[in-house]
Parts: sequence; C-alpha cells; structure tokens
Amino acid sequence: MKKIVIFYFIVFALISCKSKTRNTETIKEIQLDSVKPIIQAIDTLVEERFINFPIPKLDSIFPFFETSGMVANAPSKRFYNPTDSGIFVFYTLFYREIRELNYLHKEEYIGDLTTHTYRKPKYGWSDTDKDQTFILLELEESSVKTKKTIKFGKKIEIGTSIKTLKSELGEPIYIKDSNFVFLGKNKIIGKFDIKNDKVRSITYGHFNLNDSIFELDSVALRKVVEKKLKGLR
Repeated sequence: MKKIVIFYFIVFALISCKSKTRNTETIKEIQLDSVKPIIQAIDTLVEERFINFPIPKLDSIFPFFETSGMVANAPSKRFYNPTDSGIFVFYTLFYREIRELNYLHKEEYIGDLTTHTYRKPKYGWSDTDKDQTFILLELEESSVKTKKTIKFGKKIEIGTSIKTLKSELGEPIYIKDSNFVFLGKNKIIGKFDIKNDKVRSITYGHFNLNDSIFELDSVALRKVVEKKLKGLR
C-alpha cells in the first residue's frame, strides 16, 4: 500500500512539472521512464530493510538444560508451526560453575528454550531427537562465571554490545525503554534489553506472522510485534 501511494505521488509530481512544456503523449513517456528506476529503488529498499536472522543451533544449547516439559500441541497462533501436528517442548536452562580444587558446585537458572517436535509413543521426546525445530530462546544474565555460554549467530549472547548486535541484525524496528526490538525477513523477532551498551536479557523466537507484515507502516508493525511478544520475558 505504501509503495502504491509513493508511486502515484511521484507520477503526479512529474506530470505537474512537465505539463507546461510537453504534450500529453510525451509526458506519459517521461513519466514511465522516470518512475521505473525510482520504484525499483523503493523495492530494493524494502527488500534490504529486512534480512534473514541466524537460527540458534539446538545442539549448542542442549548441554545447558536441566528439565523439560510439554508446552502445547501444535499448531500455535503465536509461534511458527513446522507442520499441523506435533508438540511444543520447553527446556529449562542453567549455567554451572565447578571448581575442582575446593569442590565448589554452583548452578543458576538462565532461561528457557522452546522447540517443536513430535510425541514419541515409547519415550515422549528427547534432546537427542534430530527432528526438533527451533521456536524460542529466552535468556537472562547470570552471576555464574563460566567460559561456556549460549551464543548464536556470530556473537549474539548475553553481554554483547549493541554495536555487535546491529552488525548482525541491522537496525531495530523500534526501541521501547531499554528494549531494542528487531524483525527478521524469516519472521524471527528478537527483543534485547540493553544496559550500559550491553545485552542483559534476550527474547528471540520464530513467530507465526503473515508476509504482509513487511509492508506495514511503523505504527502498525509495532502493534503486531508487541502482541506477539506480550507475556514473554
């Protein structure tokens, strides 16, 4: 809709400028030749505004889970549905700190992972199942000191800088308080809470969105995204 409005605005402007010195047929030729590259530029701008976001690798996250459970049967109005059947499963994630010399063992909750999989007749499901699809990752800061952290993309993780975040995801579609919200062409939404230029919590998920969302104006786009994120971390 926005592109159509822009198109007619350009056409009107061109016709107005040429009307005093050109006849009607010449104006039409000039109008079409002049508008075509501008419309192509608009299409390119819309195309480049949104990029495909990285999808977290499940195998790199499963070592951090402690417990799991079923969220709901598919399909879901909020999240992406790989198929019309299956179930959504959540995994509770922890960081661990182990010191061998003084036998200190410490663990701290850091978030949750949600996947889509299938109910297995014999054992339900397992983190070793290779048919799982990434749905949602929610992470928060931890006081546990560990070299092994949950990271996806090139360097998206708790503690990364907003500059690094933008280098991978582009510009946010909106900023609310300390939250920077990004939207990927592959319908992944990322919400990052930023403090002192560092990420301190992450909500990153594959959502059930229509293709038309990429044609919405900024106000309408924000309403749709906020509705999807409502109730999440």
